[in-house]
Amino acid sequence: MKVKYLLTLVGLFIAASNLFAADQPPRPAAALDKPALQSPKSPNMAILSVTRAGERVVAVGERGIALYSDDSGQTWTQAQTPTSATLTAVRFANDKMGWAIGHMGIVLHTEDGGGTWVKQLDGIEAARLSLQTAQQSGNERAIRDAQYLIQDGADKPFFDICLLDENSLMIIGAYNLVLRSENGGQSWTGWQTRIDNPRALHLYAMQAIGTTLFIAGEQGLLLRSDDNGQHFTQLESPYHGSWFGLQAEHNGSLLAYGLRGTAYLTTDLGNHWQQVNSGTPVSISANTELGDGRTLLVSQAGEILVSTDNGLNFIRAAERLRLPLTAVTEVPDGLVVGSLRGVHAIPLPAE
Repeated sequence: MKVKYLLTLVGLFIAASNLFAADQPPRPAAALDKPALQSPKSPNMAILSVTRAGERVVAVGERGIALYSDDSGQTWTQAQTPTSATLTAVRFANDKMGWAIGHMGIVLHTEDGGGTWVKQLDGIEAARLSLQTAQQSGNERAIRDAQYLIQDGADKPFFDICLLDENSLMIIGAYNLVLRSENGGQSWTGWQTRIDNPRALHLYAMQAIGTTLFIAGEQGLLLRSDDNGQHFTQLESPYHGSWFGLQAEHNGSLLAYGLRGTAYLTTDLGNHWQQVNSGTPVSISANTELGDGRTLLVSQAGEILVSTDNGLNFIRAAERLRLPLTAVTEVPDGLVVGSLRGVHAIPLPAE
């Protein structure tokens, strides 16, 4: 299976994975089961996702790095993780229970707010589950795609997590990789045959609005589920480039964003889309909604973009880090942002 090298931040990290030829026998990559190196330089490494776990801030990134801060990102402690695979996303169901995902099909779980992590899944098991699901469906194309996953070994990344409740979650990734768990990740079921994605395009972002779920991916792919994720069907997309993120607004609208500053907003669950003035021509990489109701995006040029009208128009904030930004979350004293050169605490943009 050929790897599609994307000229984007996400694509660069896919390309950086230890990818094997399809005719090579499956074997675990060395980084998969090698614990992350403990280093005082870890807060300066590439950080791809940050989030809140109660009052704590948790960040993950390259080489299996997981960090946590109890002072709004001023100082960081590196957690013990059982892998050196790059971690791409982290989410918490409450202040203790969280999951991190990444390259080589890795899924990690914590029950102490990110202090310690254990492996729940890797790419070898994910491929096996995908093949099992495909065989049960009888879908020849799905079986063929899953067999490629088996042959390639543990080399496919996961990109996003959607927490439906404290026990139910879904993870999505490259080549239509989708798995679901109903018991907090203790066991998983392959879900790819329920996704209307016949070309097996990469899936980059997932967002829930009540029991309506959305997935966004490459080449303009937009999917919606009206039954709490049991089945996903394609939506007519207003854009044919890659989407990198989805943001559910507090008023029920949904913002989709991606390449070249492209952003669209829907107020009717994806039936119609309106183009957004994002305020940048640069690819948008992450989002958050602030406590005061403003929507915030960050770009690969280090821009911080702020909307006061529920995501319809954005303006550049005066604050700017001249670094490719990858992640953002709000903390009591401002913002914590992830970048390709570490994690940083910065002030909130002025209102």
